[in-house]
Amino acid sequence: MTVDAPETTQPPDLLPSLAKVVRGTSILFWGLPIALVVTTMAIISNWTYAAYPVGMLLPPVSFGMLWYGLHMLGSFQPQERVWQGALGQAKIWGLVNLGLSPFLHWHHRAPDELYFANLVWLLALAFVFYLMALNKVLARLAAMLPDETLRLESQLFSKMNRALLAVIPVGFGLIFLLSFISNPPVLILQLLDFALIMRPWLFVAFVLVPLSMSMSLLWKTKEAILLSVFTAENDP
Repeated sequence: MTVDAPETTQPPDLLPSLAKVVRGTSILFWGLPIALVVTTMAIISNWTYAAYPVGMLLPPVSFGMLWYGLHMLGSFQPQERVWQGALGQAKIWGLVNLGLSPFLHWHHRAPDELYFANLVWLLALAFVFYLMALNKVLARLAAMLPDETLRLESQLFSKMNRALLAVIPVGFGLIFLLSFISNPPVLILQLLDFALIMRPWLFVAFVLVPLSMSMSLLWKTKEAILLSVFTAENDP
């Protein structure tokens, strides 16, 4: 069922569920950059320790926003199993991020502790899978809305985002495998040195670009819902 269905076939809770979708997409829109900034600052600076205990609480709060935003979407079209399945998968990754986020503070307190360092890397990988799942959710959500342009854009950019983000776990896997090789080939070492030099640009290409396009899809989805609701109310 889509939003532009005739009024006689619309369930009575459609407008309240759409209102929750609007609030959920707004929370996700602001939560994504906040989580990225908070996580980056927690890794490269000591502000979580200097601003204790507020600094320690900010990572869980920011990742909690990303889970709660998805939770707000759950009341929309609960009978659609494909949509609810994609949403449930994203919420699981959101819970993983939330559970791992406190270790950002503890890793900074004890940077030599290998256990904390591994959990921070696991958090980074889980956040990538969260973004991939979120883009799938946005594509499923757009498929149930009446805006044809939004449907096409969501299908295109969600696939593009997931393709870019998929490079990151592949890179993680290659680095993990290289750790078991005592004498890796010279070409591999040269590629790793090049990747270290190009690290800021790789971060822009494979993290910031998908994240910004995800934010754009969130904003366009919210605007499409608001436009469809107000257009329906103004129709005679």
